[in-house]
Formats: sequence, C-alpha cells, structure tokens
Amino acid sequence: MTKWWPLRPWQLLLLLPLLFIGLAEAWAQPTPADFEKFRTRIDDAVRVLGNHSQLKGVPPNRREQLAEFVSGNMLFVLLHELGHATIGELDLPVLGREEDAADSFASLTLIHIKSQFSEHVLAEAAKGWFMADRRDSKEGEPVLYYDEHGLNQQRAFQIVCYMVGADPIRFKDLAAETKLPKERQQSCSEDYRKAAKSWGVLLQPHVRTADQPETKIDVVYGDAKGKLEIAAQMARSIKLLDGVAARSSELVVWPAPFSLEMQTCGSANAQWVPSTHKLTVCYELAEDFAGLYRDYGIPRVDSRARKLR
Repeated sequence: MTKWWPLRPWQLLLLLPLLFIGLAEAWAQPTPADFEKFRTRIDDAVRVLGNHSQLKGVPPNRREQLAEFVSGNMLFVLLHELGHATIGELDLPVLGREEDAADSFASLTLIHIKSQFSEHVLAEAAKGWFMADRRDSKEGEPVLYYDEHGLNQQRAFQIVCYMVGADPIRFKDLAAETKLPKERQQSCSEDYRKAAKSWGVLLQPHVRTADQPETKIDVVYGDAKGKLEIAAQMARSIKLLDGVAARSSELVVWPAPFSLEMQTCGSANAQWVPSTHKLTVCYELAEDFAGLYRDYGIPRVDSRARKLR
C-alpha cells in the first residue's frame, strides 16, 4: 500500500478534503462525486422531515434552500473548530489571530473538494456572515473591535477572497455578487497561495502513514427537545460528524483521542475545549442559522417570496 511520506506541501493540502468525505478507500484521491453524497443526504433528510411541524407549510424548494444553508454553515463551523483542534493538539505555530487561521482551514478544505456543492457550501458560509452583519446592525449590536474574531463582513470577504484567489474565473460571479472590489480580487491569489502553503508545511509532519494506528475519535449526538429536535434529527440523518471523525483519524497522527459532539448547550455556540478533548457544536447554532436565513436570507430566483414559520 502506498505511503504518503514524504509529501510536498501542495500535495498535503490536497489531502485536506479527505477529512470529511466518505470515500470507499481511505487512500483514494477525492472526487466531486464523493462530496455530492453529502448533498444527497441533505435532500433525503428534507424529504423525510418534510412533515415535521416546523417545516409544514414551507414550500419544498424553500425548505431545501433552508436545509442547505443551515447544513453548509454548520459544516463550516465544524471545520473551523477542527482547525482550532488541529492547531492546539498538534502544537502548530500561528502568526496572527488563531480565529483567522481556523477560518482559512475550513475555507481551503472546502475549496479543494472542487465540486459544485462544496463550493456552494462555502459561498453560503460567506453569505451567512453577511447576513449576521445585517442582523447585528438592525438589532443595534455593538461592534467589538477588540474581539478575537474578525468583524462579520471581514470574515465573509476573506472567504470570498480565498475562493477568488483559488480560481478567479470560476468565482467571478460570487465576487461580483458580494461586491468584492476589483483591486482586492487581484491580491486574493497571494492570500490563497500563502494560506495553502502554510497549512501544507505545518501539517506535513503529522500525516499518518499506513503502518501507524488510527486515533480513536468518538462521535456523539446528544438529545434535543422542542424546537431543537429537528436540528438534532437533521444532524444525525446527514451524519454531519461521522465523516469528519473518520477522515481525521485516518489522515492525522493525533497525540490523544478526542470526541466530536453535537449537544444542547443553552446558547448558540461551538467550541473546542483542550482540557476535555471535546469539539462541541450546539444544536442552538443550527436554530440560529435557520432564523438568520428566515429573516435576512435572499430567496433564490426559483423560490417563492414567502417567510418561514
């Protein structure tokens, strides 16, 4: 069986998509078709859950758009937190803010899938930050310039910039839609190149070879009640955590076992906690994304102008 060592930085980066694609063979090169299975599971879950009280009365096409937006943003959050886990567990150096590094980890992972749906997921994540900015402005939320995170619009534009930097032709419509200035678009290729090179160099020493044991990574879907029940059902149906856990254990030599969990937390949040070795994504976050899309999302051309209930 072919071993991965040694790999050049750019080759290593191509392995990032394997972290969450359900491939038949762990050593195979990922293809867009593999990631499309994620979309198929979303579509199947929407059909199964279509009669749920929270979704009755929502037109089928609008229901699918909602599910894609929420699932896509949850996947981005999960990969963002996995970026934190990777930095902490592998003791990787970070120049700048760790939150920015975690965003770049999630963005580059999705970019390198090179499927229409993975690109759509990443675009939805960027639009989610734009929507969050509109919501915060409308609700009078103070702008926390001292926060460890970038501002909502900054995070949104950086995602778009990575995409444009990776392929300016493929993502020119997204750049136009989000009004990313032409002069900024021209510098995005350097942003993308530096981020890709940096992650490749840092991850290379930690790639698992065929003769090394896989790290145990547990997957837990906690209970949820009331309005969070549908979020829990959707997460289980699309297996949001499972692929990430499987690919992470196959690809990386981790210093210790850890777990990926979805839980009822009491607030919309997600975090990696080093002391407990747990990455937790809260069901409340899915509910928050649903409300964001309901109130601030722009329906696509093929959808009806109708609010969710």
